[in-house]
Amino acid sequence: MARTVTSEVERLLGDSAKAFPLWEVTKDVVDEFIDLSLNYRQSGHPGGSRSKVHMLLVLMLSGAMRHDLLRPWRRFGDRFILSAGHTVPLVYATLATLNETMRVRHERTHDKRFAFPFDGKFALTWEDLLGLRRHGGLPGHAEMAGKTLFLKWNTGPSGHGMPPTVGQAVALKIAGAEEVKVFAVEGEGGLTPGASHETRNSAWGLGLSNLVFLLDWNDFGIDVNAVSSVVHGGPRDWFEPYGWRVVGTEQGSEWDEVTRVVLEAARGENPAKVPSVGWFRTRKGRGYLKYDYASHGTAHTMNHELFWQLRKDFQKKYGVEYEGVDQPAPKDAEAIRAQARRNLEVAASVLRARRDVSDYLSDRLSEIAETVPDDLPKFFLGGRAKDIFKDERIFDYERYPEAMWAKPGDKKPNRAALATWGSWVNTFAKAEYGRPLFIAMSADLAESTNIAGFMKGFGDAEGWGWYQRDTNIHGALLPQQITEFTNSGIACGIASVNLGEDPFNEFNGFWGACSTYGAFSYLKYGEMRLFSQLAQDCELRVGKVLWIAGHSGPETAEDSRTHFGIFETGVTQLFPDGAVIDLHPWEYNEVPVVLGAALRQKAPIVALHLTRPNVDIPDRKALGMDSHFAAARGAYLIRRYRAGKARMGTIFVQGTSTTANLVKILPQLDERGLNVKIVAAISPQLFALQDERYRDEIASAADRIDAMVISNRSRRVMRDWIEHPVVAEYSLTSDWDDRWRTGGTVDEVIAEAHLSPQHLLAGIERFAAERNERLARIRDAVDSALGE
Repeated sequence: MARTVTSEVERLLGDSAKAFPLWEVTKDVVDEFIDLSLNYRQSGHPGGSRSKVHMLLVLMLSGAMRHDLLRPWRRFGDRFILSAGHTVPLVYATLATLNETMRVRHERTHDKRFAFPFDGKFALTWEDLLGLRRHGGLPGHAEMAGKTLFLKWNTGPSGHGMPPTVGQAVALKIAGAEEVKVFAVEGEGGLTPGASHETRNSAWGLGLSNLVFLLDWNDFGIDVNAVSSVVHGGPRDWFEPYGWRVVGTEQGSEWDEVTRVVLEAARGENPAKVPSVGWFRTRKGRGYLKYDYASHGTAHTMNHELFWQLRKDFQKKYGVEYEGVDQPAPKDAEAIRAQARRNLEVAASVLRARRDVSDYLSDRLSEIAETVPDDLPKFFLGGRAKDIFKDERIFDYERYPEAMWAKPGDKKPNRAALATWGSWVNTFAKAEYGRPLFIAMSADLAESTNIAGFMKGFGDAEGWGWYQRDTNIHGALLPQQITEFTNSGIACGIASVNLGEDPFNEFNGFWGACSTYGAFSYLKYGEMRLFSQLAQDCELRVGKVLWIAGHSGPETAEDSRTHFGIFETGVTQLFPDGAVIDLHPWEYNEVPVVLGAALRQKAPIVALHLTRPNVDIPDRKALGMDSHFAAARGAYLIRRYRAGKARMGTIFVQGTSTTANLVKILPQLDERGLNVKIVAAISPQLFALQDERYRDEIASAADRIDAMVISNRSRRVMRDWIEHPVVAEYSLTSDWDDRWRTGGTVDEVIAEAHLSPQHLLAGIERFAAERNERLARIRDAVDSALGE
């Protein structure tokens, strides 16, 4: 007799079917928690939260997702990203429901399997729903912090939740943890931003069989127009042309169909090893008595008759009684909160009354937690590999190999040093720890922006090579096309995967790196912003991202102004102080130095600004300049005041051609008696980390007032060095005439920018000659403010 083989999907589907009646009760409580919390807060998104309840409960209870509800930080648990971050009331209500069953079970049995770790610090319970969208409470969109570590990315801005799913999935694959899956929940409206197209291409190209999308297809967003009225096709049209495996159902709120699709998407046969999507046709606002676009971001008015109609249905079904039924909302905030608390407690009481439900859920969640492995056979970041982040040799730039450095008189672009340093650091990681440190990518510009160095060997050593989904899954350079925005999200997603045994106190994973033209830096900002917020507040350690603004400044002259960044690179400054370290090395030898210095710091993002042209490597000793190692301090002296002569002010210089041209005219400054101090302004953040004595020596408060700035960028992005309008007035920047620059040869565009050696000399002469007038204007302003 032939033996029948039952697939994993069939087995889990059969087991789940027995529990459908209990899931129905669970769903009803989740619905109540959504409705109650939104009713009393009068802010949030009911429609999409309601329509996704079935798919989330199936995901968490069927065995499709291996997770530990009580310990969502376990390194080999599957990861969940709510790409549709506005529907976070769904997650809050679901966690509150499931955690209540664990609490009830532990109170009754004192079994430690059901106890909240850390005395409940990270457990979201129904009491927390009172803090929905309130300061110190539950955020209005999804965030990975505190009581929502179940979430693995900060989401909400449309399209921003998808690229990090690729980063997290590829990080797991490279680390030898491909069996750990990344689940993302999104709606069809969320597929319309360009990042969705880039994500679908990238996920297929990287062979991410561990990435699973669950798509809530309800046809409505915020406005009255149905998505189908402006977007052609359906889920198969949206995913199959990208090579994804697609399964779905028209009955997106029926347990048997939803369970079948979730399990097939997550655990079904996938011989092509491609990403999967399960789609579910639903009704936005399911069961809410307010549907489609109208249910998107507006709850029923507080204690509306339709709200009470739904509560009365629940009362009748479960034999409970809410407070204030059919009555208008209480008059004051304290009474509203009291009624909200009482009615949330009433809804939760069903889980206490229905022991069959709470016992099943607590047992099931405990069983699923046991399926999360503590180790994986192919995981290769364990053992000694995890110690790389403690190795000071990575940051000790003074002891980098001699082959790292260019010689005085050489002509090299500073961007070439990125390739050298990148090849060294990943080759070092390979030799010492058997792993890469950085996983890098570029928008079809890997060689052009020199980020390709991360996959190359240093010296005679063999590098990691290009990542290839089937033949080289440990490759350190991802083969990305023109996916600027998504590359940023992938790099950040990679850095957010912590595979350390103690993720609260150590990071073990990869650092991400991505590059593009400086002019396109704004395309990177959205995901960097979210990563920065996550890194600030998440209790789990995250890694670092190297954000490379290549071909920056007017030095990219031949490509003309569409391709060089004067204003655009300012987006790397749009963060809290210290959250990003901006690096502006002007010559080749400074690049490894500032990278080592910056990556040693706590900031999760390092923004490296590089330029295209060759630059003469200066003989610093002969010129009296500080060593290139001084760049690690964020600012250093190119020229000191000449002793015994009247001082004429301080010049802060930043940028490649600007500094190189200034170095060229150093002899003329002496010839013309221009006694100015010149400071190389490399990194305001690194400079801020120096001791007070050094900061005062390089740029005292007096220096900053008696100053001008020279930069290949714009005035407005030099705010860290321009501290007074008079300083700005005498500064020389690419936007001197408040116009976009044009294009041509480097020399032509630098001249148009008034940054040629001749322009610099003339500007410095004016600055020095009018010193008394400059300072008098500043003094007069102070006297006026003092009323003198």
